[in-house]
Amino acid sequence: MATLEKIRKRGKIVMVVVFVALLCFVIGDFLSNSSAIFNSNREQIGEVCGKKINSAEFQRSVEAYTNFNKLEGNNVSEAEIRNEAWQTFVISNMLEDQMGKIGMSISQDELEYATKVNPHRELWNLQILKDENGNFSPQRLDGMLRAFKQLEEAPEDESVNNEYLKDVYNGWLCVERKLVNSMAYEKLVTLTASASRAPKAEKDLIAKFAGEQVDFACAFKPYFMMPDSAFAVSDEEGRAEYEKIKNAFKTDKFRSIKAIVFDVRPGEADSVEAKNRTIDNENELKNITDLEEVYLLASQESDPNFVSRNMYVRDNDIDYALREFAFSAKKDSVIPTFEDGLFYKTAKVLSDVVTRPDSVKISVIFLAKANKEDNPKKKADSIFEAIKAGASFAEMAEKFSMDNSQKNKGEFGWLKEGMFGRFKDFDETAFNGKVGQTFQLSDKDDQIIVKIDSMTAPVRKVKIAEVAIRIEAGSDTYRRYYEKASKYLSENTTLDEFVNNAASQGLIAYEYSPLFENDYQIRNSNIENGRKVIKWAFEHEVGDITSQPFEFTNQCVIAALTGIVDKGFLPYSYSYANDYAKRKVMEQKKADATISEWKDKDISACSEKIDTVKDARFDINIQDPAVLATVFSMKEGETSDPIKGVSGVYKVKVLGKKPASGAAPNNYRRELEMMFRQSMGVLIDKTDIVDNRSVFY
Repeated sequence: MATLEKIRKRGKIVMVVVFVALLCFVIGDFLSNSSAIFNSNREQIGEVCGKKINSAEFQRSVEAYTNFNKLEGNNVSEAEIRNEAWQTFVISNMLEDQMGKIGMSISQDELEYATKVNPHRELWNLQILKDENGNFSPQRLDGMLRAFKQLEEAPEDESVNNEYLKDVYNGWLCVERKLVNSMAYEKLVTLTASASRAPKAEKDLIAKFAGEQVDFACAFKPYFMMPDSAFAVSDEEGRAEYEKIKNAFKTDKFRSIKAIVFDVRPGEADSVEAKNRTIDNENELKNITDLEEVYLLASQESDPNFVSRNMYVRDNDIDYALREFAFSAKKDSVIPTFEDGLFYKTAKVLSDVVTRPDSVKISVIFLAKANKEDNPKKKADSIFEAIKAGASFAEMAEKFSMDNSQKNKGEFGWLKEGMFGRFKDFDETAFNGKVGQTFQLSDKDDQIIVKIDSMTAPVRKVKIAEVAIRIEAGSDTYRRYYEKASKYLSENTTLDEFVNNAASQGLIAYEYSPLFENDYQIRNSNIENGRKVIKWAFEHEVGDITSQPFEFTNQCVIAALTGIVDKGFLPYSYSYANDYAKRKVMEQKKADATISEWKDKDISACSEKIDTVKDARFDINIQDPAVLATVFSMKEGETSDPIKGVSGVYKVKVLGKKPASGAAPNNYRRELEMMFRQSMGVLIDKTDIVDNRSVFY
């Protein structure tokens, strides 16, 4: 009873405790159940028209673009590839959203027509679809698509070992998406062209002008010939002009910085270290006899720009500084270490000089394991024996080959040495063979039967392993530059000090602007990793200075944030905005002065030189638009009033008119495409886009 009485007296306290406990339980349960949602939002790269893409999906897309660019031979940075993947995602979903609103789409049948029946021009520039002459090859496209179909239809329990084909396939999916974007764009342009009609009066006027050619005399006074000092422009006038043309200054948010770059240059000690390292490699080359070990040493020690492979090479494939040695020294000779620009170099000749064709043209029959029970070696042996007995290679390839050479009856094309390295002994057999010779090679379960169709003329070749060690700044050298940059930061702690004291120490505080949030490098700079500096700039306030130097491979960089501009309009206070606005005011003043001066003058008195323009066409924009509009509206013999043009003031006199020769070009669709391209930018501005890339990269 005593206990119950205590509970009654303290009932309110107990209720509060129970309520808090229940509340904690509910909140804990909510946080537990919703953690996936929060994590999902944190992993979201972006969203366009309600379509989201998370970091894993985006990274897969980036990897596909990366592999495909490598296959195409494009030297594209990772940041550029990320931007390409993002832009494709944005445009794809924006176009899909816009087309969906009017009931349009790109069907699977249309996509197949644009790839299989009548290949779209978007595909014509792909390197993997070009023949040996550099021309688009429908046969290669067809073979590649059939290989993709086999890949798609392969049973799930059977692994596909052809990594090259997988990379091409994943890259092809990116190409298809861009192709669909192009087709959607063209559909919308066609729709716009069909729905757009110019007024009859406008069409008649344009037709009349387009049917004429005009000869006219022209006096011209360019704005740059008039001294600026004679036309003062006040800040109030510039600001008023800025308000009139404010839309010209639309901008996304950006930052401005001042940065001092300390380029880390190697010293004498670094040169000695690179030389000694090269000498060590020289001694190792003398002692190693196994070819594979020699090439392994060369590839591991050399700068990545110098690649040595176990194959015969011609003179153009050898470093210029080593060519004479390669073709004059005896086998196993090693050239003593020498300095060549930024490198120390040595090399070993690994063969006698031989004569071999530069390239061979081949046909192939490719056989792979179709299922677990399949025996491609047995099948290859049977086919090879049949060919030796007189069977047609082309017919056997068309019947049995399992790659894109099947439709071409085995024709594969031209190859240089090293391009078929997957099959051991290919180079030795093919480049030492004869035209018409057939041979068979194996690589695990894969089999090829090869026929040599043609060869180029023999050239001198040799095997050589090249070692090139770059002279680079060592840790001690780098530390000296880092300490110098750190010392400057410690002694110049305000924005004014950071900017104004640089020159006295032989440094330059460069201005970089604009830096946009997703830029991957700083424009017009040599900063190695501008992305790091840009991220810093968007995390700080005006006047902030880096707390320590940014460390890059060959640079130390310090920076100060000098400006922040939010999305909207570039402020008048920025030099670009006020300079542009004031220049427009000055041009108007120069035009007004010249127009007043020329108003009552004969054209011959307006300028020392009067130009004569022959056969001017209204539909070919070779003159200032204001001049064309004037001369085509005048009669023969008439002289115009002074005309304010884009780059100066004109006065014209029509000397003659005649019918235009040749049909007038129809630029209507081109103009529509230009208008639609501009509207694409407007659509992107108006599209609901969430871009979180700057959080991840």
